[in-house]
Amino acid sequence: MKIQLIGTGTIPDLTNSASVLINNHILFDIPNGNLKAMIRQNIDILKIDTLIISHTHADHCFDAPFLLWYKENYKKEGESLSTKIITDKITQNTVENLIDLSHFNSARKAKKQFIDAEKVNNIERICDDLQILNEPIEHEHQTIKYANGYIIKDKNISIGLTGDSIFCQGVKNIASKVNYLISDMTLEIGDKSHMGINNILELLKEYPKLKIIPIHMHDKTREKAKKLDIDNLMILQDGDILEL
Repeated sequence: MKIQLIGTGTIPDLTNSASVLINNHILFDIPNGNLKAMIRQNIDILKIDTLIISHTHADHCFDAPFLLWYKENYKKEGESLSTKIITDKITQNTVENLIDLSHFNSARKAKKQFIDAEKVNNIERICDDLQILNEPIEHEHQTIKYANGYIIKDKNISIGLTGDSIFCQGVKNIASKVNYLISDMTLEIGDKSHMGINNILELLKEYPKLKIIPIHMHDKTREKAKKLDIDNLMILQDGDILEL
């Protein structure tokens, strides 16, 4: 499995906002500035056929119209490119509104299929090469009704993606089932919205064989985590690629 970290940071930091590309064609979250970040990293955007959006916050979905616009404008003549968009009902509505607000006719007419996150586990095969499973998590539950983490696996390896999350049972459920966890680690100390280094250390203690790749990190969180030099805590950079 190939993992490319398009972004590992948050909005106010020097790094790109959190986003991950899997096997060159499955994109997890599409924050503000994501299209340009992918162009800078020489990603073939036309190959992206599946978009997973964890929740409706702007820094996880606002570039969706630009992905659709790009695919519709730069596809080969006569080619029909479709995008599966896996997300919850509220985020689907957000994306559809963003497409309308963009006033890009090419984004409006781009071929797309929304797949309800709650139904993903009942679909035998969304992608030919990988299985995708959903795990609800908790993130700012008073304002965000739906937030979802995911497990993506092939015959040999499985990865988990938390999206933005507090330290909750959903995160533990994902961590218990995967080899690698690509996880929210925004803060030094977790709070009611995001996980922190302390939560990640607790996960590593509970699941000692698990390898964790933190994303959605503030710059100061990244620097502190680097200094800890902990086995199985992989502090990576924007653009890094892992072949698992």
